[in-house]
Amino acid sequence: MFEIKGDLLNSVLMEGIKESVFIVKVINDLDFVYVYLNRAAMEKTGLTKTVIGQSIRDVYAAERADFLIEHYKKVVISLESVTYEDSSTSLLGEMYYSEITLSPLFDDSNKCTHIVALVHDVTEKKWGEFELKSYWDSLLESKQRYRSLYEFNEDAIFSINRNGQIIKGNAAVKDVTGYQANSLTDSNFISLVVVENINTTMESFNRAVEGKNQHINIAITNKSGNRVEVIAKFTPTIVNGEVVGIYWILKDVTEQLMILKMYQESEQRFRIIAENSQDLITMLDEKGKIIYVSPSYKTVLGFNKEEYIGKYFFHNIHLEHKDKLWESILQSIKNEKSWKLQVLNKHKTKGWIWCELCGTPVFDNQSQFIHMVCVTRDIHMQKEYELKLKHIAFHDSLTNLPNRRLFKEKLTHTLNECKKNKMGLAVILMDIDHFKCINDEMGHDIGDEVLVEFSKRVSNCLQNDQIIARLGGDEFTVLLPNRQSKKEVAAIAEQIQKSMDELWNINNHEFKITTSMGIAIIFDEYPTESSILKTADLALYEAKRAGRNTYRIK
Repeated sequence: MFEIKGDLLNSVLMEGIKESVFIVKVINDLDFVYVYLNRAAMEKTGLTKTVIGQSIRDVYAAERADFLIEHYKKVVISLESVTYEDSSTSLLGEMYYSEITLSPLFDDSNKCTHIVALVHDVTEKKWGEFELKSYWDSLLESKQRYRSLYEFNEDAIFSINRNGQIIKGNAAVKDVTGYQANSLTDSNFISLVVVENINTTMESFNRAVEGKNQHINIAITNKSGNRVEVIAKFTPTIVNGEVVGIYWILKDVTEQLMILKMYQESEQRFRIIAENSQDLITMLDEKGKIIYVSPSYKTVLGFNKEEYIGKYFFHNIHLEHKDKLWESILQSIKNEKSWKLQVLNKHKTKGWIWCELCGTPVFDNQSQFIHMVCVTRDIHMQKEYELKLKHIAFHDSLTNLPNRRLFKEKLTHTLNECKKNKMGLAVILMDIDHFKCINDEMGHDIGDEVLVEFSKRVSNCLQNDQIIARLGGDEFTVLLPNRQSKKEVAAIAEQIQKSMDELWNINNHEFKITTSMGIAIIFDEYPTESSILKTADLALYEAKRAGRNTYRIK
């Protein structure tokens, strides 16, 4: 069995290596079982340590598994390293590319027993190759496109000479300025610029005459006398190293600036809400990394918000909830719907606390995912209250023992396990002899104290897998799983009787307390739960007829 030895080595592989590392065991040269994957591998693939011990075919769909196994088999056959390229989709639907090197590990007989997979992320390189190809493709079309660029551009384009006179303009000049382009011929371009932007505009124009591209935000006055916000670009036209003219390009951004202003106001309102909220507000990017957290993180989880920025959202979520969390996020993005989930979140000093997460995906106008907004609420107190209510529902309020309802559930579960494993069980039904006299003569308060002490004494006679419950009044029952021997069960009953012989002193009252017990033992035939209890009840009846302070087994 392959093992990663040494705490330092394991730490380096798990946390120190940023590339994904997988190690698989070779099974009969035909199958491959995962024995190790580091932190980077888990974060980039969404896999968890649960895959350890599973084969590639157990983890992946058939088509994907066949693809991987084909490459792993090449290593086994050639006994040499194999490198191949692969692509995958991230948890949030983004394409990633990688170069994988598979290296064999040999035993003393030079047999390949394990294969180490080192995954090198080449996404940026691939994107660069795609962009370069796109550039050359566009360059081949540039001559044809240039012919229509000027005439059909949505931005206003003026050709002006070195003195600033307008020579011509395209059709979009009318859309931006309200003037027909030919009506502006021979006029100076500066006449369109609002007074407060004239100096800045002339400075940019003079730099363009010197051969430098310029890009500024200004405003012009259109034909109707209205102010139009524009991005103005000055691009020099250079022939044989000399600037012979200038392209002045105006892009109307009035509407965009209004939207930006609204967005900024909206963002400001969001921050006011977020920074004053008692709930945790988190924003995730398209890769699932945290780009914003509210200050309330410090109050609720004990961490400074800076400790979260740039980390994956699930990094502080309990392992048993991570898969469900990612599934909720992916389905939310796919269906464009909000989601809600209760998880254990790590507190800096208190350990794991229960939180409720509510997430909403945000999309742009083209329905492209932008980010996820998550609101986290501390429900630890609510969970504790729910657990308390559940405890009350299944436990006796006086003795704190399981009640009749919980005992029947435990009996049903134990009976099913015994059937499956061909084991036996025993049930002891008991009550306190002459308990009514104690209540009548000493009062119910003393009677209650006797019940509490009785439950403690019986509990002390039992092992961890044995259960005592109070059915009501002075009636108790004990469940003994995996018991088939009458002698063994009788020994437990006698130990309970012996515990009753010790002195009873409650509120300065001394008692002699005994108990009668009826025992049902189940070997290889498995009746119903009610039949088992009925058998124990008949045995208890026989014990009482025998004079009490004894037990009978059926």
